[in-house]
Amino acid sequence: MLFKFTVKLKKGAEVKRIEALEAKLADKATLNKYVGMGFARTLQTHFKTLDKRPNKRGWRRLGFWRGIAQATSFLSADKNGATISISGTEGPKFAAKVFGARIAPKGGKKFLAIPAIEARYGVMPSTLPEGELEFRRTRKGGLLGKIRADGSMTVHYWLVRSANIPRDADALPITETVRKDAEKAITMYLRK
Repeated sequence: MLFKFTVKLKKGAEVKRIEALEAKLADKATLNKYVGMGFARTLQTHFKTLDKRPNKRGWRRLGFWRGIAQATSFLSADKNGATISISGTEGPKFAAKVFGARIAPKGGKKFLAIPAIEARYGVMPSTLPEGELEFRRTRKGGLLGKIRADGSMTVHYWLVRSANIPRDADALPITETVRKDAEKAITMYLRK
């Protein structure tokens, strides 16, 4: 059992109040609705906090976790539990952070473009004017960049066949936070 309830009453408390409390706790669907909505808020708050973390490379942030927070919502509840959704394209991105993932190019593409300089962070090579960057093949993939007069290249993107996304241990809130927020949601439901 996830939660244990203790009821403390003052001397002379009415039996009807105890019965009303018991009836509220027996309505599992509504109780799960409140807990589910509370959990959705807990996740959104957690994701917004993660969005404030600095970028690993020290580059500007693109709002990855803010997007996850905006896509998080309460869907439904019944007597067995509640359903929270992280919708759209944000769901798979979040799953990659929770479980880790191997990302490969899609749509007939051969390579993933990993930005090598901050100016290209969040910019897809396909959105750049044609001919702005040149391609050079490497043993593991390729490079996209600008060729200097001496023939060397200023690398803007590394091109790779796949990339491994490591699991982020902080992707989900800690159990204690979830428990405290669920208790708040239950208290709010019981006081309603």
